[in-house]
Amino acid sequence: MKLSPYSLLFVLVLGIACAPSAPAQTFKHVKVKGGAALEDIAAGASSVWALSNTGNPYVLKGKQFALANTITLRSIAVGGGNLSQADEVWALDSAGKVYRASKSGTSYAFSQVPGILDSIAVGPGYHDNCHPYEVWGLDAATQIFRYNYCTKAFDQAPGFLSSLAVGGGDMWGINSNGKIFRFDFATGGFVQLPGILTQVAVGPNGSWGLFNTQIYEFYDNIQDFGQLSGILSEIRAGGNGVWGLNASGSIFRLDSSSMTFVQVPGTLARLSVGSGAGVWGINGGKEAYGFSTP
Repeated sequence: MKLSPYSLLFVLVLGIACAPSAPAQTFKHVKVKGGAALEDIAAGASSVWALSNTGNPYVLKGKQFALANTITLRSIAVGGGNLSQADEVWALDSAGKVYRASKSGTSYAFSQVPGILDSIAVGPGYHDNCHPYEVWGLDAATQIFRYNYCTKAFDQAPGFLSSLAVGGGDMWGINSNGKIFRFDFATGGFVQLPGILTQVAVGPNGSWGLFNTQIYEFYDNIQDFGQLSGILSEIRAGGNGVWGLNASGSIFRLDSSSMTFVQVPGTLARLSVGSGAGVWGINGGKEAYGFSTP
């Protein structure tokens, strides 16, 4: 990624710390009722969901994951909860059909919502009554859609994106050329930002990205990205911090005091950072792990 002369002032020269964090801070195994193998996991503000290798959704209840519904899904997105509202749970099946989950007794009902999407993301909404949550999706043609709770339908937004990230009431995306865009809620359009990224992650305290394996942080004061030291293959952000995995599955978290990524014991194949529900992952054995800080 090319940096402006101003961005270069922010490049850190400290390397990623390789020493493990304190033993009390570890990922601990969490059981799945029935022993189902897991493929995906998603943490929100107060809930944690997972998909089994057969596509069935599971929700964390107490100290284990329990089957929420027998529907078969391809992906699941969770988030947007706060002190006044619960998390929203959205999902897609293998055909791209869109579903919204709601509590039904002791289980959950998944109701189909009009539209076909290739990916979906959920976060908190702060901007108007028709968007108490920010629910965004992309279709197979990279067209962008935002769910309108007043009309109960997806509105198409201008532009094209190949990936998106929602968090902290903010919406970011990357197009097929790696160009970076941020949604302007005042104008209802996307504004291009400097640089090229291959991944972007958004949390309540900022935005981060990867260009291949190089790590970048966005600085609002200069409206540009500055490079952080280290190498990651995946980056995630949320209210529970900024975390990443390297190519070997080793786990790192951003230490806010030193602005370096500190290694955490263990390895993971998938990673999700919540906005209150914690940091969760799936290991190579398709088991769920939650980060514990007793």
